[in-house]
Amino acid sequence: MDVSLGIVECIPLMEDLYYASIECDGVPLEQLAGERVGCRLEQSEGQAPGFLPQRHQLVFRSVPSPEAAPDDDTIQRVIYRTDLPYRPGHSSIIYPAELNRRPTTVGALGPYASLICGHQDYIENSVLLSAVQAVGSAARLREIREVAHTYGHRFRARSDGARNTRHRRTMLESISDGLSHLELELSYSVEAGGDIGTLVPALRVESFHNALYSTMGLTERSATIGQMLSRLSNAIAAELTSVESAEQRAGDRRRIRTVVAVTFVTTVTGTLSLLFGFFGVNAQQVDQSRSMFDDRYAPIYALIAFILASSLAIFGGMRLHERWSERRERGLLRTWETIHGLLAREFGTVMLDPMHMVAPPPNPRVPGTRPQPPDEEPQPSGTRTQ
Repeated sequence: MDVSLGIVECIPLMEDLYYASIECDGVPLEQLAGERVGCRLEQSEGQAPGFLPQRHQLVFRSVPSPEAAPDDDTIQRVIYRTDLPYRPGHSSIIYPAELNRRPTTVGALGPYASLICGHQDYIENSVLLSAVQAVGSAARLREIREVAHTYGHRFRARSDGARNTRHRRTMLESISDGLSHLELELSYSVEAGGDIGTLVPALRVESFHNALYSTMGLTERSATIGQMLSRLSNAIAAELTSVESAEQRAGDRRRIRTVVAVTFVTTVTGTLSLLFGFFGVNAQQVDQSRSMFDDRYAPIYALIAFILASSLAIFGGMRLHERWSERRERGLLRTWETIHGLLAREFGTVMLDPMHMVAPPPNPRVPGTRPQPPDEEPQPSGTRTQ
């Protein structure tokens, strides 16, 4: 927008433009901007259409002579959009070195407005592109932050005591997949936008872009949100490990139940097969005229009982050996042993055990502490006593 006003007289216009409270032939500024870019602003979900809260104003002015360059007080009035004096030393305005190198050039940057004076047209166009990139990165950073907070709320609202681990795993996997997309978007849409020197090889443009990212706080905010995403990813990874452990325990229990059932069936069928196999053989030891519960067959029943008892004894012996091994392994590692025990084992350092420290016997050659006389002044060391 080209206006024929003084630089201080533009402050009320800048204020109206910042809050989009200006109309052109009865058309609001936001609608006019949307029509210029071919976008129809339609109200949806009960929200009025409009600009995003992230915005940055640029003020360009020509400087024909060094005397026409604005002073610090005028610059702060434009940057803060208020026609009031200020106290020097209390300002967040940044002056890039490359934009203020000559007497007729001025470059002052604030978080929401910048003043560029005395520069060529291609520098002003590059500065405009830089501001567009910075505002787009700030808007994208806000969206990433909101989505990250949504993921964090979903993660905190999860039910740890839910028995359905499949639902928990599905929820965690969806959040993890979304976080990977957010980290990629943060890298390419925000962090990569901080480097403009590879696209526009100009010192003044690069100096302006770096200062703009710094004064808008995009570098620090992107680092903070990156830490949020990283820590949330670590928390989700730990939760997935917990879910995997619960699923593994459930799988172990299923396998144990299956093994117990199969072992029981195998034991019963094996015993019955041995028994009926004996009675089914065509031998003289099997008398068809006798009952299977006759005392004559007591040895075969004793043999079967001996086999079952032997199997139970083997199982009990293995279980006792397992418990003995567990106690032995726990006894090898001291409960108080930490890094000091590791150093003692690896490097042979001396490790003092307070539980087994014994006071050495007194040495008669070393004199004890001389008692102080009760009613006299303390005597200096080396004074002979009578």
